[in-house]
Amino acid sequence: MHELVLRIKEPELCYVFAKNARRRGHHELALQAYRRAVDLRAESHETGSDVEHKAVRAIYAYEEALSFNKGKRTRATGTWQLVNRHGVLPALLKRMKSSDSEDVLPVLKQLGMEDYSFNAVRAAYPGAFDEMAA
Repeated sequence: MHELVLRIKEPELCYVFAKNARRRGHHELALQAYRRAVDLRAESHETGSDVEHKAVRAIYAYEEALSFNKGKRTRATGTWQLVNRHGVLPALLKRMKSSDSEDVLPVLKQLGMEDYSFNAVRAAYPGAFDEMAA
């Protein structure tokens, strides 16, 4: 990640940086800024384990993909409601079963965040999800 992007400490500033970078033709820096925004937002969310942190990061990446698709900031309200009701990992499992999560995969690839997808989290931590599915 570029040094300028690593210096950014707030997600909102990442979006400003990305907008300016795109306007000036530095698309790679813009993608790095979006990724940094997702990382910063996930770091601010308290989690109990590494798998929960990755799951929260995947939800924020999902929001980023929705926002990029629609051209305006979009929250994953339904997903966050599932998190509040059932917990992070059960919510992620339920969201993976819906077709909505597959719709954003091309956008995540376009943003360079395919490793932040729901499926990537499940592939990295299969044991955590297999226990819940059983």
